[in-house]
Amino acid sequence: MFDTILDNLNTIQNEMVAMFKQQYEWGWFGDDKATSNATLRGYVRSNALTAAGYKEITGEDYVEEANS
Repeated sequence: MFDTILDNLNTIQNEMVAMFKQQYEWGWFGDDKATSNATLRGYVRSNALTAAGYKEITGEDYVEEANS
């Protein structure tokens, strides 16, 4: 049962990354890269996106901001 739950959570996260990546490429998160990346960092802080997902989308490592 727990394996199924974990598999489902992983599937959801993978689908979220794919959706966010497409939206990132379309420019839906801001007019420039800095704004878009800041939006995605907010998703990582709120646990809607993993740090690995952030890297997959932006190509950059997620770095926690000092004032967050």
